Amino acid sequence: MPTGFDLLEQSGDYRRHWIRRIGAFAIDIILIASPISLALMNLASGKDVIVAGIFSGIGLFVYSAALETIFGQTIGKRILRLRVVSLDKRKVFRHAIARSVPKLIWPVFLPIDTFAGLATKGDLRQRWSDKAGHTTVIGYWKPAMVEFTKNNERRTTADK
Repeated sequence: MPTGFDLLEQSGDYRRHWIRRIGAFAIDIILIASPISLALMNLASGKDVIVAGIFSGIGLFVYSAALETIFGQTIGKRILRLRVVSLDKRKVFRHAIARSVPKLIWPVFLPIDTFAGLATKGDLRQRWSDKAGHTTVIGYWKPAMVEFTKNNERRTTADK
């Protein structure tokens, strides 16, 4: 079985999947971590960057774990049409906790987590923490609506 890096090299679908995941995370950083960091750095006159980073990581962790437990996706994932699914078909808070732990210190652990997931064999859409949490991230799209013309020809909204 190939690793994630092997497939990224060969498959445009997997490259697009990971680009969307990175984009979704960037949206979440802009919405959650950046405002927390900026507010704390303004309060501390920009001197305590480490404290701002720690609190932004905690905020990102709580945000991700809560929204992925309740809705199966963060705002960034929703915008880019990605969803976290449990591999054992249950919505369990511990799954979201396990996959969100690297977000506590995201500049360090998230790249390592992603690299470890792509370097191992298994579901190539998973980070290492997804494997530990028994989750994966899937893409979804709205299904096309089917219409029939006057001549009973079948046509989808994608054909318009």
